[in-house]
Amino acid sequence: MMRASLSDIKHGYYGLKQLAFDSFISGDNSKAVQYVDHCVKLANQYNWIYSDVELEELLEKISKKTVKVGTVEEYRANEDNWVFFDDYCTSYVLALQWMKALSKTGKSILYITSQFSFKNRRDKCVLQDIEMLPNVTVDVVPNGKYFERVNYLYNSIVGFQASKIILHKAMNSIVQLPLFVLPKPIQRYNINLGDQFFWLGSKSIDYNIEFRPFGATVSLQKRGLKKEQLLMVPFYPANENRPFEGFPEECEGKLVLFSGGDYYKTWDEKNTFRRLVKQVLERHDDVVFLFATKKNPFGRKDSAGFIKENHFENRFFHISYRQDIYQVFAHCDIYFGTTPISGSLMSQLAAINSKPILQYYPPNTPDDETEQAICINDKFQISFSNEKDFLEEADKLIKDKSYRQKQGERLNKAMVSEAQFDELVATTLKTNKSQMDFEFLQFDYGVLESRWMFLEKSGFTNAGAYLYSLLGKKLCFKYAKALFFKENFNRIMAKYGTARR
Repeated sequence: MMRASLSDIKHGYYGLKQLAFDSFISGDNSKAVQYVDHCVKLANQYNWIYSDVELEELLEKISKKTVKVGTVEEYRANEDNWVFFDDYCTSYVLALQWMKALSKTGKSILYITSQFSFKNRRDKCVLQDIEMLPNVTVDVVPNGKYFERVNYLYNSIVGFQASKIILHKAMNSIVQLPLFVLPKPIQRYNINLGDQFFWLGSKSIDYNIEFRPFGATVSLQKRGLKKEQLLMVPFYPANENRPFEGFPEECEGKLVLFSGGDYYKTWDEKNTFRRLVKQVLERHDDVVFLFATKKNPFGRKDSAGFIKENHFENRFFHISYRQDIYQVFAHCDIYFGTTPISGSLMSQLAAINSKPILQYYPPNTPDDETEQAICINDKFQISFSNEKDFLEEADKLIKDKSYRQKQGERLNKAMVSEAQFDELVATTLKTNKSQMDFEFLQFDYGVLESRWMFLEKSGFTNAGAYLYSLLGKKLCFKYAKALFFKENFNRIMAKYGTARR
């Protein structure tokens, strides 16, 4: 497999970006948007930058050429009409929590989703739940050509006479273009779901809703947003009310450690996550470990190797993606947070279910978020950056049931409640001022950059093949010569022997 360097990736990004501008100049707006999407996907994976003003300016130009705004002398916004736009329509993220909170404001809420197909969904579709909420109307953007869908969305928002639009969007969202040309009276709020990732849209919003100081810091320093545009509203996870699907039979009578999240969150140069899991299991024979994540061939192979190497066939179980995630937390004993990257919603699900958390962060981790996600009503230490202290805490939680229960109860009380979340949402949107004080952080972005590049170096991701497939031989040579020679050297070596890895 060809290993791309950060320099290769940057050159490839520049090439894709140039192709986006070239397509726009030639009048092919559809192709231009496609190349912008490729840029976003690449930058979102490696995050050496967090925004791109030039690409946003290009999207604005495309918007003005493709969105049919019509002739409107004066847009009259109805202060009681708010729009919630959602690219996901699933309880996997935050749509249901936010819609419940917005419904309680008494405003008339138009829920618009770009998700037109709900077949073969891995996650629970929340459309039926949302349709039952008071003060809510649902609109699904129909399938069709890209710019037809963009214009449908624009007309839906304007036709509702909205005064506010709250954005729950994916990195490549059809809402990007309408945002640039919506009438000025419509205030635009972006829920910063992936605050550690590159995304476009900072130039087309009025406010960014942050869930932790780390994201607010990145928005201020790297996205060009001003302090007064940053509004703090912590996450709050919804209960899907799904029946429990059960655990492996080997868990019967054992203490259950549970962990879960995207597999990349457990991958670093020191193999920290698996090394800590191994130590805990070797210290406690009466413990089993469950890990839930989306399907990932790299992760599956790695987990299988870890289990076989350590003879954990009856103690470590990969339970895949669980739709009954709330019940998984309710039935486990301890939540074992992923590292080097943790997950806010997973930590909060543990706290809501009064389960203690074992969380380790490597020293100098800039985006440690366990305390930021949970310690709202009570400030105390949950995570550790010293392995000895972490393992001692693991021993204590496993051996002492009373301590385990007390820690879980303390986490539950520390976290923002549903009532607090509802009030924060309503007051924040009403005043356009953050209702929570927070401090901006100081950290080394290079630590994050190295983390993302390790995924490429280790073979977890493959930017080289991705870029070569998009650019082709000729354009790869033009924009990313080093990448071109690496690819073709590998092809020659594969033909006559073993390619370098």
